[in-house]
Amino acid sequence: MLAVLVRSFIIFFFLIIGIRLMGKRTIGELQPYEFVITLAVADLASTPMADLSIPLLYGLVPLFTIFVAHYFLTLLTTKSVKFRKKLNGKPFIVIDSDGINSECLTKLNMNVNDLMALIRQQGYFSIPQIAFAIIETNGKLSILPKENQPSPQSIPLSLIVEGKPLEENMKSLNVTIADLEKILAERNVRTKDVVLMTAESNTVFVQPQKSKYFTVEVA
Repeated sequence: MLAVLVRSFIIFFFLIIGIRLMGKRTIGELQPYEFVITLAVADLASTPMADLSIPLLYGLVPLFTIFVAHYFLTLLTTKSVKFRKKLNGKPFIVIDSDGINSECLTKLNMNVNDLMALIRQQGYFSIPQIAFAIIETNGKLSILPKENQPSPQSIPLSLIVEGKPLEENMKSLNVTIADLEKILAERNVRTKDVVLMTAESNTVFVQPQKSKYFTVEVA
């Protein structure tokens, strides 16, 4: 038991030094390669703590190697913009003046529901409130709101998401697919080409693929 305590203390102390060298960022602020390093370090540290058959040095050497690799990778990212872009990726503008950029969502392996959840976490509930939204390289969403844009009076309900009508929400608003298709037909938009269609109060929001969004006031 004493041997386990001593080994655990040594590894724990070594981990503190290594993590301090990585900086004080939280998990949500880590770049992808740093997150991978964090997972690897956790696995490498736990095994020699509990398994006395593994020499302590065999646990410390891989940890030291990973921390050194992180140091040089970080050094390279500060020196080379091209290398930083290759390693960390680049930010994607997922909302611009035209609304939702579905092509960027596809590249990020995200769907509209994922995007709307991130928007709500930032305190926004409709696309017209947002001038630009960017998915950073660490996966966080940064939003530039529009000035003097009023907030919706109620939470917008999704009626069509990525070309698929949501019957449950349509029933709660007492509308039919024919009502929605009528609104879309006036703008020559097909249902299957709708990225997102929402309704709140008497305002309907429609985001077509590869074109600017529009809103319609209904009775």
